[in-house]
Amino acid sequence: MKISSVKIISLLFFVLSAFYLYTAYQIQVFSFDENAPFNAKTFPIYLGFVGMFLSGLKIILPEKIKEEVDHTVLDYKKVIFLVIIMIFYGLTILRAGFFLSTSFFLLFAYYFLGERRWKLMLIFSFPFVALFVFLLHGILDIYLRDPFLKLLGIIG
Repeated sequence: MKISSVKIISLLFFVLSAFYLYTAYQIQVFSFDENAPFNAKTFPIYLGFVGMFLSGLKIILPEKIKEEVDHTVLDYKKVIFLVIIMIFYGLTILRAGFFLSTSFFLLFAYYFLGERRWKLMLIFSFPFVALFVFLLHGILDIYLRDPFLKLLGIIG
């Protein structure tokens, strides 16, 4: 009996989602935020459950079409580079803050995935992250520790 690569990848994604769900429950929230309908751990918990559910469905349900992957056309250099900049992003987010680290992560990811239009790359990195920070901090009232925005006086 041959196990398809889709089932193996789905099993790996299931394990990764389960680990993500476990770590999501370890997120500490402020005491005034514990009973809020939306806090720092709400979205990660839902994301972990959805990942486990979808990958579990992919494992259990039979495959209708046999999917074969041609490994000669896959670009492993881009994948390795994205993993490297994700690790760098994780290491810099506490020091540089959410706004700068996320904006530069998106900028580098766009560039190394093949985008060369700088105007488009800048629009979809810095303003997009600024809008997201406004949504989190201004509308949803979720505190983000961001030394750069604190230095500018945007976040108190």
